[in-house]
Amino acid sequence: MNKNTPFVSIIIVNYNGKKFLEDCFHTLQKITYSNFEIILIDNNSTDNSIEFIKNRYPSTIIIKLEKNYGFAYPNNVGAKNAKGDFLLFLNNDTKVHPDFISEMVNVLKKDPKIAISQSMLLKPNGDVDSSGDFIDLIGRGYSSKEKINDIREILSARGAAMMIRKEIFDKLKGFDEKFFVSFEDVDLGWRAWIFGYKVVVIPNSIVYHIGGQTIKKMGTELSFHGFKNLLAMKVTNFEPKFAIKNIFLFFVLEGITMLKVMFDYKFKGTTNMLTYEKTPLSKPSLRSILKGIIWIFSNHRYLIHKQKWINSHRIFGTTDLQKKNVIRNPIS
Repeated sequence: MNKNTPFVSIIIVNYNGKKFLEDCFHTLQKITYSNFEIILIDNNSTDNSIEFIKNRYPSTIIIKLEKNYGFAYPNNVGAKNAKGDFLLFLNNDTKVHPDFISEMVNVLKKDPKIAISQSMLLKPNGDVDSSGDFIDLIGRGYSSKEKINDIREILSARGAAMMIRKEIFDKLKGFDEKFFVSFEDVDLGWRAWIFGYKVVVIPNSIVYHIGGQTIKKMGTELSFHGFKNLLAMKVTNFEPKFAIKNIFLFFVLEGITMLKVMFDYKFKGTTNMLTYEKTPLSKPSLRSILKGIIWIFSNHRYLIHKQKWINSHRIFGTTDLQKKNVIRNPIS
């Protein structure tokens, strides 16, 4: 690694996103950081996305997949083909500030324990889209919408603008491809903490994010993946005693109310920012819930194996992460 200007691989997954790619790539041409490559992983788009990039941005490395593989697998493909010291996962519906990479690289260079960083994600109108994700002790995820001025620790970085050291991404075995879509970034960030690393959000690294342009078309399929991935994370990332307890609480104590909160709304945070926001995630139907539970039982061998592997590398336990305030007390 060149310690002064490490090579960065920007990985963009695309599925029929031609209308967003022009703005995204236009802003990428203006960034101040010069030592990078761009890899576009296309999920078999039919809107001439590939032709557009080939003609307008010929230096882009393009990998075309034979079907829509969601989020996790394409990003892993990009990582395997990347030459960078740092991997930068970027959504296609983003516009980046010229200094966004420099700000992220500078922070990671100063602290080798920081494995993952997230840009400050803003909506096109300038409102905060995300300043980091957290979970509570029951395993419910929520996104902070707080405007921050200083670098802070978060549980996980949004995959819309996430930088990770490639060697650590490989050590963590990348995104879990069984997730397909939804919560892969939370799972990865949580795992990084368990392995003893840190995840931070960097307010001076600015990325504008439209958000929800691909997943909102998935409907009930997204609800299924969101539900089963949420359960899967509880099984694998909590210690067994917490996993059993929290899955019980998830179904018995929180019940239908918890599901409504989880899929109709997204938490914006805790202190001084406890409000709710509508999200593109739809409330899971009974069919999606049952399908998700069946998936958990059908994949129990895989989940138990993953749990044992994670716990064999555990540096920080749930109690440690609670003390660090990246896992927080349940919000009623």
